[in-house]
Amino acid sequence: MPKKIILVLVCAAIIAASVLAIISDISGDNAESSLFPKSVSVYISDSDRIEQMSFDKFIEGCICGMLPKTGNIYEEQTLAAMAVVFNTNALVTLNDKNRFSIADFTVCDEFPFVSYTDTAIKLADRKLVQNAIKIAGHSYLANGKKPVKVKMCAISSGKTRELPFMPSKELPEDALAKGYLTERAFTENEILNAFSVINIADKPQAKWFSDPVYDEYGGLVSIELLSKKLSGAEIRSALNLRSDAISVECREETFYFNCKGNGDNAGMSLNAANIAAKNNKTFEEILSLFYELQLVS
Repeated sequence: MPKKIILVLVCAAIIAASVLAIISDISGDNAESSLFPKSVSVYISDSDRIEQMSFDKFIEGCICGMLPKTGNIYEEQTLAAMAVVFNTNALVTLNDKNRFSIADFTVCDEFPFVSYTDTAIKLADRKLVQNAIKIAGHSYLANGKKPVKVKMCAISSGKTRELPFMPSKELPEDALAKGYLTERAFTENEILNAFSVINIADKPQAKWFSDPVYDEYGGLVSIELLSKKLSGAEIRSALNLRSDAISVECREETFYFNCKGNGDNAGMSLNAANIAAKNNKTFEEILSLFYELQLVS
C-alpha cells in the first residue's frame, strides 16, 4: 500500500478517535447533568399549594431554610457544602420509585425550603447563597457513583452519631456555639396533653419522669412519663425541641426541658463546618471531614 494512502488512513483514524472521545465526553456530561432535572414541583404545606420551580431555586430555598435566624450567615464554602448535601438527598428522593407523593418534594426538616418572599433574607446573603450553589455545581455524595442519603445538623451535641458513611465525630467546638444549650418550659397540662397521659396515681410532679437512659452520643434513649415509655425522638417531636439530647427537671410545678445541640446529631455539623471554612478549608475538604463517600462532580 502506498505511503500516502497509509498516512491518510492513519490521520483519519486519529481524527475518528478524537471525535469519539469528544462525543463520549459530551454524552458523559449529559448523562451526569441529566441526573438533575431542570425544574421540580414542591408541595408547600403551610399554604397547601404546589409550586413549580427550577432545581437550583429549590436548593437555594433549602439552604435558606437552614440559615441562622440571628447573627452572621455561614461562610461561602460552608454554604457550598450544604448545597452538595441537598443535591445528594434530592437525587435519592427523585430516584425513589416506590415513594408516593403529590409533588417531587414536600417542605420538611430534610428539605426546609423557604422562599425569599417568605423571610427577611438580606440581598447580600441571597447573592452569597446563589454563588455558593454555583461553586458546588451539581456535585453530590455517592457510594460507587450512586447517591446516598446523608444528614447534617446545625450544632451537634458534642459528639455526632455514627451512621453508615457518616463516622462519629468528637466536636468540642460545638459546645461553645451560640444556641448549643436551650431550655423550654411546659405546664402540667401541656405535658399531659402532649403525650396523652393521665396522672391516675396522682403522683407529685417531681416523680412524673423516671431516670433517663442515654446513648454514648448524649441522645435520650428512653424515659418513662407516668409509666408511659418515651424515646428522645418522641419527646423532641411532641414538644418541638431542637434535639433528642434532652434532660428534664421539675421546678415550682413547671417542667423544664434542656437540649444540647440543634438537629439530628449526625453527619455534618454546620457550626463545625463553618469553623473549618473560616480556617480556609474548601467545601470538598469540609465534606471529607464528615462523610466517607465519593464527591461526584
